Amino acid sequence: MSKTLSFTALSLGAAAFYGSALAQQTEPVAEAEPEIEVIIVTARKRAETLQDIPLAVTAVDQAAIARNAISTLADIQAQTPSLTIYAARGTSSTATAYIRGVGQSDPLWGVEPGVGIYLNDVYLARPQAALLDILDVDRIEVLRGPQGTLYGRNTVGGAIKYISRRPTNELSVRADIATGNYQQRNGRLAISGPLLEHTLLGSLALGSFTRDGFGRNLQSGADVSNKDLVTGRASLLWLVNDSLDIELAADQTRDNSDVRGAQRMLVNQFEPYFTGQPALPVSAHRYDTDNGYQLPGQTDSRGASVTVTWDGGATWQFKAISAWRDGDTRGSIDFDMGPYAIADVDADYFDKQLSQELQLNYHSDVWQAVFGVYLLDSEAGGTVRNRFGLPLAALGLAPPQLIPGPIFRQFGVSAGQVDTQALAMYADASWQLADAWRLSAGLRASREKKTADVLNQGYTDDSFSQPSGVVSSDFRNSKSWTDLSPRLSLDYKASDDLLLYGSVSRGFKSGGFNVRANTVQVPRSAEAYDPETVVTYELGAKPSFGNRLQLSMALFYSQYRDIQLSIFTGIDTDGDGINDAFFGDFTNAGKGRIQGAELEFSWAATKALRFSGNAAYLDASYQQYLSGGVNLASERDFTDTPKLAASLNAWYLWPLAAGELTANFGFSWRDKVQPVTNQSDLLQQGAFGIWQASLMFAPADSRWRIALEGKNLADKHYRTTGYDLRDSGFPIVSAYYGDPRLLTLRLSYGF
Repeated sequence: MSKTLSFTALSLGAAAFYGSALAQQTEPVAEAEPEIEVIIVTARKRAETLQDIPLAVTAVDQAAIARNAISTLADIQAQTPSLTIYAARGTSSTATAYIRGVGQSDPLWGVEPGVGIYLNDVYLARPQAALLDILDVDRIEVLRGPQGTLYGRNTVGGAIKYISRRPTNELSVRADIATGNYQQRNGRLAISGPLLEHTLLGSLALGSFTRDGFGRNLQSGADVSNKDLVTGRASLLWLVNDSLDIELAADQTRDNSDVRGAQRMLVNQFEPYFTGQPALPVSAHRYDTDNGYQLPGQTDSRGASVTVTWDGGATWQFKAISAWRDGDTRGSIDFDMGPYAIADVDADYFDKQLSQELQLNYHSDVWQAVFGVYLLDSEAGGTVRNRFGLPLAALGLAPPQLIPGPIFRQFGVSAGQVDTQALAMYADASWQLADAWRLSAGLRASREKKTADVLNQGYTDDSFSQPSGVVSSDFRNSKSWTDLSPRLSLDYKASDDLLLYGSVSRGFKSGGFNVRANTVQVPRSAEAYDPETVVTYELGAKPSFGNRLQLSMALFYSQYRDIQLSIFTGIDTDGDGINDAFFGDFTNAGKGRIQGAELEFSWAATKALRFSGNAAYLDASYQQYLSGGVNLASERDFTDTPKLAASLNAWYLWPLAAGELTANFGFSWRDKVQPVTNQSDLLQQGAFGIWQASLMFAPADSRWRIALEGKNLADKHYRTTGYDLRDSGFPIVSAYYGDPRLLTLRLSYGF
């Protein structure tokens, strides 16, 4: 049975089921006063409601996750103003995240992300496997702007907190299976309950997510852009006594998805010189490829943590979080997206991290505070194998009419490791100056040291067994940085229904080393690049209108200095004045300015009808962007920073004799955006909108639920990222697209 026919049969069955339920609708129930659900967050390491916290923070709870069919962290983009998050180039689970224009798109080892992603209280140092699938989650919190006085690690742009459900003292079981187009076959199971009543609690969550590819390799017939991922988490909670508990947690994810498909955006005039055949046209399909080079991909990520929490009476709480994480990734990218070895790369990555965080929380009627110490010892490295093939005619060394013609082949390896030792001490305290006024102040002191071992050299052939004797980089360097980052905030509780606040905060992200360095052609590439900093000024208002309408508004201005950017630059390896290879440069671009406005709202129009949404305006510009000694600020746009973005959700609940039926509709819109740092006219994505919807039925007095979910209902084609190597001398432009229309039928069970 085809993908379309199999899903159509399921859809018709679901429609018949829903139709039967609607036919049994009872008399309308009496209207009760509608109320908005109160969401408690721990963004400041203590429990607060969204409307009482003087920060720009978004929380997505379990109900919103179900209504909006959120399946990975990428899906929270539509629910959060000023957030861009998607799968990195060539992968399905490596995260690229930006908040308010601050982030990082280079996933190579040694490069720090600009947005911190936390699994519970553990910072994920590497982006591989960080685009987490939703599994037994309690809520997701997104903090916008620098958060250095609240978190021990780099959160220069903001933080995304994935918070799992803790083990419960009552038996709880949640399970769902799902199927849909592209042969989706997903299953999740979460069990929680007592092993020794009131003493030892446990939880186990397992997930399997598979589907066929969105496209295929037209050369080999293999799937591209498929999904094959399994993940699991387990937790044991020991309630030692009324004051002390110890939680042991472990998780593992294995992603065996094949390489992502990408669209070839440019005819590659190098191709005829290989076999004499005409160059392939621009790809007709956004996922199909003609890759001559494709290796199986795999990402393994695993970790464990021990959290000790001690309540020292009514005012003090101590918490110690010890964590270990480890990961391995194997993947390949055929940059030219064609059948010939023009620019083919495969890589193996590894990463390890040990972290220790100590927190001391204090709470009284007059002041609240958190004090913390954070230590991180991590290493990340790998091997990247490059295969380049350039026609001698393109280098001016053979007649251009000679087709097919001689090919100059290059084989090289970039290998090495970057070790990081970081120590941070932070404190953030709030004083109740008067009944309505509260002053908050914080300070973070950081010291970080990075040591890089880099060996980049040439090889004689694609077996990479015999070095050619050409060494472009061979060095071991280290450097340390220190920083003090303060935060100051004043908030005013004008009434029970209105909070006003103003704040200024500074964020810091350490420097590092370029593991792609070519010290022969670019001697400075062995030197460390500088840290980047952000200073953000923010004004906010959080009014509530009874229990029916809540707003959260923020105005901000950020000064962004020493911006770290990854740029591909052409180099001349043989001294003939013609670029014959490209070099992955990493540099501090200079400085920029970002200002904007954000709005979030939640409205209970009636007991049955609800609305929520958000909007963001971002005005980001470079004030200085030095390249080759020339300031290109006026010619460069910020990456992944749309000027306008908005989202609207509406859902309606019908009470029926047979149960409850909930319909949810959502629309998100984003302005044009530049997805790469080198400003590609072919990759720039124009403004676009995405529709999504779900229909859920929960039978009365039943533990079952059935849902029909649809994402990207109009099947909008939109680019998320890509490569443009024309500046490097290669006629290569490739674009990666977001997911197509996905239709899913989900059956859930829980108690």
